[in-house]
Amino acid sequence: MFDTCFRCTKRRLTNMRFTLLLLCALIRTGTTLRLLRLDVPGIADPRWDRVTLRCEYDLEGEALYSVIWYKDGLEFYRFTPESKPPGRDFPIDGVYYVDLNKSDSKQVTLLGRAGNRRGIVNLMGSYLCEVSLEGPSFATVYAGANMIVAVPPKELPKLQGLQPSYDIGNVLRVECTSSPSYPPAQLIFIFNGNEVHNSLIKQLPTTMPSEDDIVTSTRIGLTLRLEEYHFPDGILNVTCRSTLPGIIGLKPLETTRTATLGISNQPLAQEPPTSESTMETPTLWIIIYCLLMIFGVVAVT
Repeated sequence: MFDTCFRCTKRRLTNMRFTLLLLCALIRTGTTLRLLRLDVPGIADPRWDRVTLRCEYDLEGEALYSVIWYKDGLEFYRFTPESKPPGRDFPIDGVYYVDLNKSDSKQVTLLGRAGNRRGIVNLMGSYLCEVSLEGPSFATVYAGANMIVAVPPKELPKLQGLQPSYDIGNVLRVECTSSPSYPPAQLIFIFNGNEVHNSLIKQLPTTMPSEDDIVTSTRIGLTLRLEEYHFPDGILNVTCRSTLPGIIGLKPLETTRTATLGISNQPLAQEPPTSESTMETPTLWIIIYCLLMIFGVVAVT
């Protein structure tokens, strides 16, 4: 394996070449060039005016040749100290744009949805920072990170309609509403640890987001006739779980409420005696005493 990688001259990278760049990030160079830190927000709010990415490095007294940023294999910003101007952006087919006034050799600022007036913005993707020294070595180091676009819900989902107690045959009617998020949350009901089949769940209308916002809530309902098997040990635990589709790393949010089986449906602690049960002791002694008296009278006679 080589101790150093060499700078790229093409703006567009093939999938194989981009993979090699990522692998090079793991290779320790034999030069004094060190990449200290890469700051890429793990989750970006699409409502932001701009997003700043930072690439910290130590040249150890060597001359900088260039700093190049890539998104999903495409170069979108290059900083070359010898160029006039030193910073240059390469818009990617209307995806997003660089704020050159707030970008330099250590950082690049992307215009977000609110700050961009020239097209659609999609910040989600894989970002890579490439730092190269001047020749003759052109020693290069790399670092990459992923960024997703989301607005996580700030509160637990709201579970409404559950009564404290039910009898067998009663109808359960519950609703669950997620806290506003982007993308819209996916909701499910869980009974005693088991997910309720989707065919039983009804999607309910919610308030649509305003033009200047993108977050929205999700609302579902469930109507179900309760049976005895819904109450193992006399208890029904109802959980509403909220997740964001396609967003890895966010923990599901859950709200759980408990209902009990009505007293009229609870089994008695002791079953009443049946017709085959043993007679009470006083009654048995009376019968024996009467028999003895009858046989005694017959014997005397």
